[in-house]
Amino acid sequence: MGDSMGAKAVRKVREEDLVAWDTLPLSMYVVTYSFPPRNLWANSKRLEILGCTFEEFMSTDLVRTATEAEKEQWKNRHQAVQLRGETVLERSLVADGVDKQISVETVCSAVILEPRKDGLPSKLPEDADVRGVMIQQWPLEVKSRLEANTKYMTTLLECSPYPLCFFTFDGHLITCNPAAVEVFGNTIWLQSDIFGMGERERRGLNATNLHPAGSFGFERTERRTAYESMMDALTEDQSTFQVDLLIRRRGDEGQDSRWYCRVFAQRHKDPVTGEPMIMISHQDVTNLRKVEGELGRMEMSQQTTKELMQQHDSDVAGSLMVLLGEDFGLNFNAQPAESGALPDGRSESGSPRSEDSSVSTESTSLSTRTIQLNGLRQCLEKANDWAFNVFDLEREADGLPLQVLSWHVFLKHNLIEEFNLDHVKLVNFLRAIEMGHQDNPYHNATHVADVVQSMHCLLTKGGLGKFVGRLELLAGLMAACVHDFEHKGFNNDFLIKNLDDWAIDSNDKSPNEHHHLSSAFRILREEENNFIHRMPLAQQQSLRKMVIDMVLATDMAEHMAIVSKLKSDLLKRLENPDDEIGDEPPEALKALVLQGAIKVADIGHLYAVHEVHIAWSERLEEEMWRQGDVEKERTMKVSFLMDRDKPGVTKSQPGFVDFVVRPLFETWVACFPECKVLMDRIEANYQYWKSKETSA
Repeated sequence: MGDSMGAKAVRKVREEDLVAWDTLPLSMYVVTYSFPPRNLWANSKRLEILGCTFEEFMSTDLVRTATEAEKEQWKNRHQAVQLRGETVLERSLVADGVDKQISVETVCSAVILEPRKDGLPSKLPEDADVRGVMIQQWPLEVKSRLEANTKYMTTLLECSPYPLCFFTFDGHLITCNPAAVEVFGNTIWLQSDIFGMGERERRGLNATNLHPAGSFGFERTERRTAYESMMDALTEDQSTFQVDLLIRRRGDEGQDSRWYCRVFAQRHKDPVTGEPMIMISHQDVTNLRKVEGELGRMEMSQQTTKELMQQHDSDVAGSLMVLLGEDFGLNFNAQPAESGALPDGRSESGSPRSEDSSVSTESTSLSTRTIQLNGLRQCLEKANDWAFNVFDLEREADGLPLQVLSWHVFLKHNLIEEFNLDHVKLVNFLRAIEMGHQDNPYHNATHVADVVQSMHCLLTKGGLGKFVGRLELLAGLMAACVHDFEHKGFNNDFLIKNLDDWAIDSNDKSPNEHHHLSSAFRILREEENNFIHRMPLAQQQSLRKMVIDMVLATDMAEHMAIVSKLKSDLLKRLENPDDEIGDEPPEALKALVLQGAIKVADIGHLYAVHEVHIAWSERLEEEMWRQGDVEKERTMKVSFLMDRDKPGVTKSQPGFVDFVVRPLFETWVACFPECKVLMDRIEANYQYWKSKETSA
């Protein structure tokens, strides 16, 4: 009795597939029913059932030995499976040895046996590349025992949108799901294929991959290190391993593609043999949580607040006096408050000050302070330069780089007047945001000030004018200000694995970014900090949505998705002379440009002057090592590049630039040629790291 399960693409079977199938505990064999019918291959279990050798099986005269019922069955299989490519399910009694019959479920599917191309001996017939029928027979007794497990495995394999594969512990493929075949093609054979490893990288990992001459020389790469870390982690049943890394895959036509992927592995036990095996899920993180922004461009308020600013000098020194807590009614001709005390009752020593600041805490004369703040003026005059040195600002701003720079760019863009912002509450808000940043080596207020400055340059001279109106400019600067608010110095993966409150609150979706946003908007909601309270409600809502979309885009899990959208949704339109974007681009396109801009700004140290770039790279490495130290204390598996006893992020800069940075900036420069200088500066820093790599 047969039941057609529908037509499918014919699978091409290679010699290595047959080697794997030979170890399976079910009967499998391949037959061609084109006249005269003949056997093409059988696995060990099939030969055991028949009680014959492989040579005897291959030489069997099927026409002479078959019954009439079997010949009728052949005709059905030939028409439905071999010719039409359908998969047929049958249930029947078959011989199991000489005197025994068992009830089995038989699956018949079309295959094409491909010959070896390396000239080595093969079990395939000489006229290989022939179309045949693969017959798999499961004893119903075994099938019944494994029914629960089969449902589980089927759900994992067939229903998962992510590629899933099962491997033996020596690295060879057992089986995989359709999603894996779709992603990797028919090239999957070893675990190292899932990691996108090349021949030199995988040397010595599996017995079949030893160097012909017996040498175990191999190429040490991030992918190989991740693979070895996985094997070290999977020591017990149900133990797991997860890593995010850049993966290279060779396509059917020989072209390379590179993805930023998440590899998850879990150790299982084969339900039939009891042997350990590894399940690997390969998730393309570029398809995760894509942010689709439909932003509203609302009519701006015409109300202005010139009278609010008349009592203030827009001089940078005056701005810093405000930020340090001086009375808002003061001007440069006013007399200072009593020595040692500020008008709000705080001691001058209460302001955070960098140890090597050029601003004296002992001076009480405003005119004297103005003279002392010449260094700050000179520093902020360079805020329009791509070569801005944020560490100079950190020093000259007396430990308040974020407040000073943000206040400066808000004034420079005339945002306070144009949007009727409450300048007193803006100062309060900026102060609260800066004070909320922790003293991390990398994710600190100085980094955020650096991003604000980069965002300022991108929005003003990066060629974004067609896509950025005044409200978008305000949103971009505000998003830059809050994008790392209260960052703990741990990445999202760490927060999720440790069930951190931020991860629980965000349901494991971008826990850092969601917390930065929610906490910053709670600060803004407080009456004393709500500097946008005079803006129309529609504008406030639009501003909030733009800020949310931009900050969420800083999650590296969104990186490749945004790069892809920049290529497909923006670059192709800009390159098409027939596609007139017009003076008022679609809101979704504006949102995409803003997301791209904050991503460029967030890694802006890559195009900083060499000394600044090196300093930031070393700070990032130290912060990652500190996370690794905590992971060791908690007996966790140390995350990739976070073990201070192993090479850190400064040793992987060329790879990071090649696979993460370059795709973003090359696309960005193609869209906005005004930013070409950034690519040139990145290349200069890249060559430094390459020279270090070569000399090592």
